[in-house]
Amino acid sequence: MPNIQISTLDNLSLPFKEEGYFFYPLAKSPINGEEILLVSFEGKEFTFIVKRREKDILIKADKITNVLPVGVIQKALRVLSKNLKAEIFYSNVNSTKRRKAKISPYFKDMEYFYKEFKTDRNILVEVGFGSGRHLLYQAKKNPDSLVIGLEIHRPSIDQVLRRVEVERIENILVVNYDARIFLEFLPSNSVDKIFIHFPVPWDKKPHRRVICEDFINESIRVLKKDATLELRTDSENYFRYSLDLFLNLNKSSLEIFKNRELEISSKYEDRWRKLNKNIYDLIYKNEEISPFKEKPAPLIFENKVLFSKINKKFKKETFLEQDFFIHFENIYEISKEEGLLKISMGAYQKSEHLYLFISKEGLKYIPLDILPSFSNVKAHKKLKEWIYG
Repeated sequence: MPNIQISTLDNLSLPFKEEGYFFYPLAKSPINGEEILLVSFEGKEFTFIVKRREKDILIKADKITNVLPVGVIQKALRVLSKNLKAEIFYSNVNSTKRRKAKISPYFKDMEYFYKEFKTDRNILVEVGFGSGRHLLYQAKKNPDSLVIGLEIHRPSIDQVLRRVEVERIENILVVNYDARIFLEFLPSNSVDKIFIHFPVPWDKKPHRRVICEDFINESIRVLKKDATLELRTDSENYFRYSLDLFLNLNKSSLEIFKNRELEISSKYEDRWRKLNKNIYDLIYKNEEISPFKEKPAPLIFENKVLFSKINKKFKKETFLEQDFFIHFENIYEISKEEGLLKISMGAYQKSEHLYLFISKEGLKYIPLDILPSFSNVKAHKKLKEWIYG
């Protein structure tokens, strides 16, 4: 994580602007004294955490807003370092070996699927592709289809992207995102197959399972008529749990297999077979045509509000609703007119951690790319009621 360790901040003149970066005055919490430094670059804001320790001051990138390229964050710290009238005890941003990060054209963020994604090809989706054996196999087997792989383990993503480029496979898109939310941003009746092979069973935390009632409903919406969802698992508990969910539907067309042989096996499957574990398949065939779904509007704040009003009414509290929540964690004052609200909100299984920047110009989320998912839209509406109420 980019950071510097310095002797003092007493002689730093804030705010200032240099090399396209605007550094705001330090934002301080009246509740516990926590400090953060807000920085703006090319219309996007991000933050650094400032920790005053016994022998030094640590300034480090804030993981909540660490969504810009690492080079942008590192350069901000270099610009800041130049303006410090203090001893710098440590810095990990001054390396002369600064390589420009190469972003694979096959790696897409969720903003792409929200704003740009269009295709006339058949779509195959794999949830949690792991080592990528099955994902790559499906892409090679179906060269006219678009294969979308979802994975949250970054080393697995990097490994698959390297293989995609080495093997020159051009019909794959890789996404680092939670599948339970991802499907909300695909068009209705657009997907031919959904593969969920060897998901984490989460026996002790079943709320974290990818297969749940909402996921099944979204799967049905995005699947074409006669398209399929295929679960493959070594966990009999997960298999029976999923089977019960599908049987609870008003209408189900299901196939069940035990120890079925496939043309390709994953590393996990090879391991389980060596241990003589059973493998279960549950294949759901969709028989519905779903109605068209409008693309949700972006999450914006139409009206301005005085930061002093928010500061006065703020308290640590949580609003719990049936399918979303909002938690107010902290507030930071930059000036009487500007400040930051630290919150988490959205779905219980996939919450957003963010800041709300309240300035003279208006209100906006930091980071900016908060998706208008079903739960986020509801949480956003509730937050606006609290702000303007």
